Amino acid sequence: MMRQTLTAAVLLLCASCGLAATPTKHEVLRAISVMEKSVSSPEAAEAAKLIVVYAQVSDDVMVDIGPEQLPWINETWGLGREREAACQSMLTASFVAGNVKSQIKNDKVEDDTYSGWIFVIDTYHRLREKNSFRSPSIEALATMQAEGKLLQHARDVHMKSEEEDSDAQKKPLA
Repeated sequence: MMRQTLTAAVLLLCASCGLAATPTKHEVLRAISVMEKSVSSPEAAEAAKLIVVYAQVSDDVMVDIGPEQLPWINETWGLGREREAACQSMLTASFVAGNVKSQIKNDKVEDDTYSGWIFVIDTYHRLREKNSFRSPSIEALATMQAEGKLLQHARDVHMKSEEEDSDAQKKPLA
């Protein structure tokens, strides 16, 4: 179910970006570098698309996506529909970018929600410089990070996701 959310997002992105081939690790690391430098440029938007496509189609990484990993996704910030959607999309792509970068750098195919959140917190602060909004959920993540509790929270979310996936596999389809 968590991958279904990412799949839907990727299908929309693929329709708009027209990527035919799976990006390479080198290309995705370059795209992540673009996002690390700027999250407000047109280049960052293109980089975000490439990163999300890579996360979906590559067997080199695994990114769990769901409401526990993306608690800001249902928030409203009073920015107007298009601006809010753009900020939420960039935050989601940042989550994927941080998660993917960690896996590539560590050469380990294992979801890394913590690294995704670290990238999101940084992106949030940079987006707020140009957009006046407040995300209670991201601020809660930043508070946990400042208190040294974010890593444990990420582990708890990961365990809960694994339990939910296990329960879903046990249920009969009919």
